Amino acid sequence: MSMNIYTTGSGEFLEIILNASAMITGSGFSEDLARIGFLIGLVLLSFQAIWNGQGISFHKAGMLFVVYLMLYGQTTTAVIEDTTTNQVRIVDNLPIGPTFIGSVISTVAYNITKTSEQAFSTPSMTNYGLFSSLNTLAKVRDVLRNPLALDSFVNYRRNGGWDLPKSVNEYLTFCTLNPINLRNYTTIDELYRGAGLESVLAAPLISQSAYIYDGQPNGRLDSCTNIQPRLNAAIREAMMDVMGEILDKGFAAEKAAGKVTTQFELQAQIDQSIQSFAMSAKSAQGYTEMSLIQPIFGDARVNALNHWQEQNAALALRESLNHQEIQWAGKGDTFKHYMRPMIAFFEGLLYAMTPFMAFALVLGDKGMSILGKYMVLPLAVALWMPLLSIVNAFTLWYAGAEMQAIFDGYDATSQSFAMLQLLDIDHAISKALGVGGMLAASVPPLALFIVSGSAMVANSIMGQMTQGDKFRTEDVMPRTKDQAPIMDTSASYTSDQMTTGASVTGARATAPKLSVAAGADATVQSSHANAQQKISNLQETLQSGASQLSSKSAGRQQLSQIGDQLQTNLKLGESTNYNEAVRKLSSAGWSQDEIKAGSASGHLGGSLPMGLAGGRLEQSAKFQQMSSEQQQLTKEGVLQLQQVVDSNRSDTATFAAAEAFTQNNQAMEQVSNSDTIGRTLTEAKSAQATYTDTKASSQGWRSQQDLDIGQAAGKAIANSGLTKHAAALGIRELAGQNEQDYASIRNLMNSASVQQATTDNDERIIAASMLHMQQTGRMGELVDSQFSPFDFKVDSGNSNELAGLKGAAPDTSGMDDRFENARRGAAGAFLEMNDMNTSGYHSMKADGRDVIDVKDDANAAVVQEHYQTGLNNQPTDQPPVVDTFMSNPEPLTHQLSEMPQNFSNAGQGIKNAAQTTYRELQEAGEKYRESSKPRSPTSID
Repeated sequence: MSMNIYTTGSGEFLEIILNASAMITGSGFSEDLARIGFLIGLVLLSFQAIWNGQGISFHKAGMLFVVYLMLYGQTTTAVIEDTTTNQVRIVDNLPIGPTFIGSVISTVAYNITKTSEQAFSTPSMTNYGLFSSLNTLAKVRDVLRNPLALDSFVNYRRNGGWDLPKSVNEYLTFCTLNPINLRNYTTIDELYRGAGLESVLAAPLISQSAYIYDGQPNGRLDSCTNIQPRLNAAIREAMMDVMGEILDKGFAAEKAAGKVTTQFELQAQIDQSIQSFAMSAKSAQGYTEMSLIQPIFGDARVNALNHWQEQNAALALRESLNHQEIQWAGKGDTFKHYMRPMIAFFEGLLYAMTPFMAFALVLGDKGMSILGKYMVLPLAVALWMPLLSIVNAFTLWYAGAEMQAIFDGYDATSQSFAMLQLLDIDHAISKALGVGGMLAASVPPLALFIVSGSAMVANSIMGQMTQGDKFRTEDVMPRTKDQAPIMDTSASYTSDQMTTGASVTGARATAPKLSVAAGADATVQSSHANAQQKISNLQETLQSGASQLSSKSAGRQQLSQIGDQLQTNLKLGESTNYNEAVRKLSSAGWSQDEIKAGSASGHLGGSLPMGLAGGRLEQSAKFQQMSSEQQQLTKEGVLQLQQVVDSNRSDTATFAAAEAFTQNNQAMEQVSNSDTIGRTLTEAKSAQATYTDTKASSQGWRSQQDLDIGQAAGKAIANSGLTKHAAALGIRELAGQNEQDYASIRNLMNSASVQQATTDNDERIIAASMLHMQQTGRMGELVDSQFSPFDFKVDSGNSNELAGLKGAAPDTSGMDDRFENARRGAAGAFLEMNDMNTSGYHSMKADGRDVIDVKDDANAAVVQEHYQTGLNNQPTDQPPVVDTFMSNPEPLTHQLSEMPQNFSNAGQGIKNAAQTTYRELQEAGEKYRESSKPRSPTSID
């Protein structure tokens, strides 16, 4: 007689344990243990009877002996059926009692589970394993997450010169993700939501090209529209071999067990897994195709997937949920991998203890107690199978509810999947495995709790539900005080809010820094250079203005007033040399106004003799009329006065001369560059004030802490106002003036200090460029650019500008009268000018035609007079014709009759030209009159 034992663990391991038990039973060692135990039991019963003052309970010993014979007296054959692999193993010579108990318990558990799974209508755990549908889809995704690890995909038709991965990457980069395609034909969202390989590879760009490696060694350039069908056909052709590689790598255990042996069987199992969640048109081919393309597509636009800007509370909640799902999935994953070995171990332990139970059984009351406790263990293990089937059904139902929404949320009629749909499915699978795994890990203690009713086991089960990371309120509202540990280990990488890339912890502290002192000095130098340039521009405009004033007598009178003001402002009267020069020039016959005009011209940057004499000194009439002694005194005085002007040359003197010039309204009216003088004076004063403030603030800036290259890169991006990538390109162009600069930037970018300071490539470019400019002494260019990482702010305003202000607002009395007078003056000038223009136009229109007619008649009279004169002077008798060769053989007299008509035609041409000129003048006058129409004087443009 044989008995069936069902196992969900390992039939092979159970066969080994049962063979050992059969060997112990067949060798008689089990009977020897029973004899020893029976003897010890009689001794214990004797001592117990003497101790209690009673007779020996031989009926107990007899009952134990009968039980022993029932359990171990006969042997039988066990048929082990592995429900997972469907393998059958046979073991003979087993004690009938333990075999019977194991057969009954396992058969009951197996039949209950099978019946329950039929009612659940889900893929059965006993045939396919725990969470089979979820595991099937997850295994496919795991194998396809790295397409470059798939030999069948990488080496697709390699002997024919194909490079399929490179061709797909090229097409996605230059066709699908081409800005023209994204702007005119599709969007990133549509690509992610589009179902099927054709939707992702769609790029109807005839004018755009990409390389396809389909036979030629270096590839060939073809249009996107021609490449797409070839890639579609190649990918689908390669998918059958890819499916075989998925079978070998992801389903090796199932293939070894004979459950899935071919690609077609695997494809059918994937289809079954998809349909187990929701009835839809989705197919295994579409699932595997999109799973293969998605990581390649993600690599093609990895730089566009930056989603780090989340709110603190949402980030904290998401982090806690992720931790919990990871922990649950970890527990479930651990139980899923170790469940079968654990079940096999406990099942084997049950049968391995049967020889010892033959010894313990006949020990009396203690033996019966041990036997009762032993019976609890097979009951608990037997409960695992039906409990796990319940967990399996719940998990698949939970996943199916989310899968149904995912399938319906996209194109439900398509057989393929969208990339976003795959991501949603991954999230749903991980979430379901996390929940189901946590429940599966609770099955062993739950089964023991059901059998034993232990409170400690119940507490352990509830602890599984509440253990793990929670939502931490500290992420939103930090604690006031927190005790630090004795030793704290920092993270390998650190990320802050200033930069995007993460850095190796501690790397920025040891990396080269951007010197704040050098930046402050460069800022001062740049400000000083800018101020000097503005002052130089002011001096040039003043020199031009002085030259214009010196060339006119009225202008020299204004120079005299400017010189008088400069004499006071610059305290020239306190200078001995100045007084001596004035004395010599006065003795030579020069007036005080002329001397002051010359002094003003010199201080304004012009020629001193020009201001003095209105031209070159030796060429002036006044100098030439002087005696030689006076001329010598003049030269000495001019030379000495020039020395005084040169000794006073400074920024202060320049500003004083400019102020005196601009305050003289008549002088400003006589020069053509008055606006330029005012503008350059304002710019120079502002630049000088900025330099003064910058120099005063530089000492405070120098005391600031130097910037590490990560902080400097972040501030450069923020101060530029550009995107991170645009800022990187801009500062690299600024720093790279030649090939040597670019080579130095590349070396710095590849250095360990920059590589460890940030993981972001754009920030590395910015950091390397700034370090290069610091090392080459070009900090001035950096601080003057929009990419300056320093916050050197200078307020160049005049703090004393309103020092004398007494009221809360300036005095506005009389403003209405001044405005009305100015308006009337402007309106009167406008009307007067408009009347002159209108009168001139009408005069031209009225007299122009008469003038043209008179001129025309005069020209015609001249022509007629010349014609008559020519006829009267012609001789009567014709002279003899000289035989001389002429270009025109006809006599000249033959053309005399045509001359009046020729002159008449010429006169008509002149008349027509005059009329055309008149019409043009008339049209010009009309346009001028339209543009000069008077507007309301009260209107303000």
